[in-house]
Amino acid sequence: MPAPSRPHRLLLYERLYTLWRGPALLLTLLTAGLSLFAPGPLDTLQIRVALAAMAALALLLYIYAVFAPRQAYVQARPNYLLLSTPFFRLSIAYSRIRTTRPVPFDPGQVGWADGRIVDPFRGRTQLAVDLNHYPINVRWLRFFLMAYLLPRTFLGLQFVVADWMALSRDIEGQRAEWGARQQAKTRPGVYSMTPRRP
Repeated sequence: MPAPSRPHRLLLYERLYTLWRGPALLLTLLTAGLSLFAPGPLDTLQIRVALAAMAALALLLYIYAVFAPRQAYVQARPNYLLLSTPFFRLSIAYSRIRTTRPVPFDPGQVGWADGRIVDPFRGRTQLAVDLNHYPINVRWLRFFLMAYLLPRTFLGLQFVVADWMALSRDIEGQRAEWGARQQAKTRPGVYSMTPRRP
């Protein structure tokens, strides 16, 4: 079995988690400081416990924002294309993929919050993967995936990665090897015409 290609980080997810880190760390320090050195009106056991709990949750969010980008990637594996996010993994059989092609990243008009995520990548070339049909209902995909991975104008997925050409080569290379293996399985065997000796 051939080895899987290297994972390609999804840059939109990396950007999202990068934006989370600063506020999460600030909230951790602020609530932890208040729980330890609460001024007069806040100097009660219940408030200190609540502030400590908020500090713990904010710290967990910060830790998550540090490590989550490692779980957001797309990878060409020997039998399927894997799309991974921290809470969702999708395997796409190569039989569902029609082609891969470069397209510009154009998210259109977005609000201020989303603009901070997508604006650094506007106009950048991303890789589109055209599909025959989605592996699961598109409503579930919209629920679990960032909206910018699902194109508005064609059926498929699109990925903003550091090197779209390398990702395209990985997918097409694994698809070609997978196709060759499928043909070998269905090819009729070659039998010798020489009679066996008794």
